[in-house]
Amino acid sequence: MFYIKNQVFLYLTPRQKAMLFSYFASFVKKNKNLKKEDIIDKFIEDENYYYELNNPHFEFVIELLSDENFIKDLGLVVDYVFFELEQKEKLKPIIEKQKQFQKEQRKCAQDFKMSKLKPTKKQLFYYEKVAKAHNVEMKDTKDATRLDLRNWIMEIIDKSEDNNENKE
Repeated sequence: MFYIKNQVFLYLTPRQKAMLFSYFASFVKKNKNLKKEDIIDKFIEDENYYYELNNPHFEFVIELLSDENFIKDLGLVVDYVFFELEQKEKLKPIIEKQKQFQKEQRKCAQDFKMSKLKPTKKQLFYYEKVAKAHNVEMKDTKDATRLDLRNWIMEIIDKSEDNNENKE
């Protein structure tokens, strides 16, 4: 099942095979709510329609549309794409957990980096403005890090938001 590309469309050139396989796979994904036979019929209908308009997607496919082996290969591709979609759906919770873990790791790395750097002038200036605006006593910033200042600013903002919510 995993090496389907090596098993189908053996009578086509590698380039034709790759073009047809990728196009048909995306076609199946667009029409995944249809049954296997309906998808194949729709593909054949579309190709015949475009051939009649003198604008076929694949000229080499036109004579194969009535070939039994070609239709069998299309069926195998449909099965393969459905299998792939099913596997992606099964792995979705695991991938989401991995993304969340990576996000946490980036945040930890950023916090670690910030804990080693001195605050910028803009950050110091912003801390002063926020502290004055909220009538909060400023802490000593002599030995503070960027992480410290970020946390102090967030504390001030969070406290003021909590106070505003309580008043309402």
